[in-house]
Amino acid sequence: MANGGNNLPKGMEKIKAFVYNNPVRVAAFVSSAVALVASFLVPDVPTETVVAFALSALGLGEFAQRAENRKTDEALFSEIPSGDDLV
Repeated sequence: MANGGNNLPKGMEKIKAFVYNNPVRVAAFVSSAVALVASFLVPDVPTETVVAFALSALGLGEFAQRAENRKTDEALFSEIPSGDDLV
């Protein structure tokens, strides 16, 4: 059980790690993909609207993921308060 106990192929392990480490980016990608697929299934929806939604979802997802990564980095590299400093 060299890969942590699960029997996933090596490529799937990389995808699983990416999804675990970047959930906001993945959610933005999925919502954009759903919008694009829906535009093909419902031809009455204007293409410009779908493309604008997809691009804004991807952009906002990237922005939110970077904000989360920054907060995580700040928390990891900040000093832990001692027992006297705790209220």
